[in-house]
Amino acid sequence: MCIRDRYQRRVHGDFGGCGLGRLEASLIFEALATGCASTSAYLSIHNMCAWMIDSFGTKEQKEKYLPRMANLEIFSSYCLTEPNSGSDAAGMKTFAKKDGDYYIINGSKTFISGGSFSDVYILMCLTGEKEISTIIVDKNTPCLLYTSPSPRDRQKSRMPSSA
Repeated sequence: MCIRDRYQRRVHGDFGGCGLGRLEASLIFEALATGCASTSAYLSIHNMCAWMIDSFGTKEQKEKYLPRMANLEIFSSYCLTEPNSGSDAAGMKTFAKKDGDYYIINGSKTFISGGSFSDVYILMCLTGEKEISTIIVDKNTPCLLYTSPSPRDRQKSRMPSSA
């Protein structure tokens, strides 16, 4: 099995993945975890982000992100957890408002695995009273700010810190 296949098991071949199923992915990530649990955990998050784009993204988004995610040229993080609501999506406060072709996003996320080195963020936010949406945010998006946790708050890991 090639390295690409290990990480992008659920992305279709058209975009650089190999389309493996959940059982194969579980076996792969279990084996990776014997070497480093945090690396395996992060790669499973990256894989989930690629799956989300592959399953729900536009053709343009798939073409832009998936081939580079599949070959690990770029990395991704999933952004749900917030300082005051944890991972309870019903308590989410981050809000996105449509402005022409773009969204203006206001809010804070926390405990983003790999956040300090990811290139792409899959961000959960409100776009209506009770409407939760997912927005792809590039690392170089203007006004995107992130901070690393203090050394006291970091868990021992071989992976770079969360944002």
